[in-house]
Amino acid sequence: MSDLLEYLAPTRLVPEGHYGPEGAAGVTARAVETLAAATLVARKGATARLIVACAAAGLPLADAPRFSAGAGLEAVGTGPGRWLVLAEGVSGTDLVARLAGMASGLAAITDQSDANLIVDVSGEKARAALAKGVTVDLDPTAFRAGDAATTNVSHVGVTFWQKDAATFRFAVGRSFAPAFLRWLTVSAAAFGFALTGTGRG
Repeated sequence: MSDLLEYLAPTRLVPEGHYGPEGAAGVTARAVETLAAATLVARKGATARLIVACAAAGLPLADAPRFSAGAGLEAVGTGPGRWLVLAEGVSGTDLVARLAGMASGLAAITDQSDANLIVDVSGEKARAALAKGVTVDLDPTAFRAGDAATTNVSHVGVTFWQKDAATFRFAVGRSFAPAFLRWLTVSAAAFGFALTGTGRG
């Protein structure tokens, strides 16, 4: 299976399509291009106050590697006093402005909409495929909906979280996205892998 993508330049995204045994689709992945993203970083000594301010505006934040959602936003803890926040169907500028209104001067906010590729991974065999490279115990008793981690996958730095019982969401730096998708495709192909959202690569 190591030569599955031998034809593809390493700087190009894996093209959407089906990989592996015909008729099998144990893993599905979708590149999500409709999300705005921003980092929200509490100013020194302001983490607790920032969490209170955002909760009052409808967005619960956990100062931990956890995923939360509210007020039409998703937030995942990426470090102490630091979150990646996503919003569907708005511009990065609009997201930054909205977070600035919530944070009331308690945080630094940076548009990250073009910095990451967001990939949703699901399917009956998703955990088995991800376990081939994710350096986190993905057993359902150890990693559940709402859990998150910032780690390396096949030498690529990622932040990922379990959105619900069926879906893992990955944020991967754009320049490393081809390598991540190449790893994911090779890892998942044995189970039947359906990839969408990447176009022709």
